[in-house]
Parts: sequence; structure tokens; C-alpha cells
Amino acid sequence: MSNFLSNSIFFGVLLCLLSYQAGVFLRQKTKIAAFNPLLISIIIVIFVLVMFNIKFEDFYKGSKYISFLLTPATVALAIPLYSKLALLKSNFKAIMSGLIAGVLTSLVSIFVMSLLFGLSHENYVSMLPKSITTAIGIGVSEELGGVSTITTAVIIVTGVFGNVSADIVYKV
Repeated sequence: MSNFLSNSIFFGVLLCLLSYQAGVFLRQKTKIAAFNPLLISIIIVIFVLVMFNIKFEDFYKGSKYISFLLTPATVALAIPLYSKLALLKSNFKAIMSGLIAGVLTSLVSIFVMSLLFGLSHENYVSMLPKSITTAIGIGVSEELGGVSTITTAVIIVTGVFGNVSADIVYKV
């Protein structure tokens, strides 16, 4: 069975899509913030790969097509932003204040953690783009001399944590 699965380029795409849909279904049914669809899909993918003894490289043959679509999906986010351009312009100062505060807080927290844990420069710059979209963050990390896999993991953890904690914060 695992040989059949690992030889199909559709396996990676199908596993990603089905596991994400399972995460969406679980989140909608339970309404529990910790059941983030991305987190659930990662757990399901790891479970399937381990249970069927499928190498990550074989899985990646198909799943790379989903990764390829990250950049156009990120660019497509500009469309709804453009439709709200007047609202964005009217709140320019508040938006810029929030962005600057967030960027500075992120940079300082990463710098302090790097000093406390004695992280190398490579690991430090890998974590810098943690609050950027994955498609752009990987490029920034590589340009600074970071490791793209660390950057991807940090971006995903930041996004999932933000999503889970936002549900709690907004209820308060």
C-alpha cells in the first residue's frame, strides 16, 4: 500500500487537501480554538506518513504543487485589500502605528530570545520573518542567510498560535 501511495504524485496533494478539510470539519463541529485546521492537517499528514512508512520526499513530490500555489495566493490577498482602499486610507495612522509596534515587538522579542538561548546568527535570521506570509518569509530568510525550513516552522507556529489565542483574546 505504501509503495502505491508513494509512487503517485497525486498522493501528496490529496493528503494535504483531505487532511485540511478534516481540520476544517473538526474546528466547525467542536468550535474549539486549539483545533486549528492547519495544525490538525499537519498532525494527520505526519501520522499517515509514519503509519504507512512513507518517506517525506515521496510525499513532497505531490505536495510541492500546493507550496507552489502559495505565492499567487498571497498576491491574491491584495484584491480584497484594494476593494477597501478608502477604509484603509482613513485609518492610515492607526494601521501604521499597529504595524510599527508589531514589527518592533517582534524584532525585540526575537533578539532577546536569541541572546537568552545563545542562538546562532543563522537561527536568529531564520526567525526574523516569523510574522510574514510563508511565501515571502522564506525568501527573506534565505536572503538574510537563514534556514528556510526553520523559517517555515516558525511562521506556521506563529500563525497557529495567533489564530488560537485570538479566539481567546476576542472573547475577553
